[in-house]
Amino acid sequence: MFALRAARLFDGISASPLRRPLVVIDNGQIIEVCGSAAARPDVEVIDLGDVTLLPGLIDCHQHLVFDVTSDPVGHLADRDDDSVLELARAAARSALSAGITTVRDLGDRSYVLLAQRDELADDPSAGPGLLIAGSVQGASDRAGLLGSGVPSSARVTSSVSM
Repeated sequence: MFALRAARLFDGISASPLRRPLVVIDNGQIIEVCGSAAARPDVEVIDLGDVTLLPGLIDCHQHLVFDVTSDPVGHLADRDDDSVLELARAAARSALSAGITTVRDLGDRSYVLLAQRDELADDPSAGPGLLIAGSVQGASDRAGLLGSGVPSSARVTSSVSM
């Protein structure tokens, strides 16, 4: 068990930040957040100095399988599934290092993110939690790169039972 002390803590609820918070962590879980109270004698306190702590961020629209070039769709088309998964792993590590603890991914290819989601559930230090949409289904050429695609909107309509 240890505690983090910072200059401020933004909790997303209060109008002003909590001053000199103490965040107590046990087995990787936050178990207590309190004001400028002194820590128990058995708890090591790590003073982070003049920093502001905040809750983990949530990225609600992400495509971990895209690179950051001017042609992410074209590059996706040129990659095999193993290299797409490696790209997604690197993007997830980058997101976590920026403070994003949850990513909602809105389209991958061949469901490669299912494996990554399970990996991250087993090792949360490797990236954010993933909420994944899976492969995109649609009539466009872009949808085909992110999923199976379909030949026409009429076929999509006919496959939905009402």
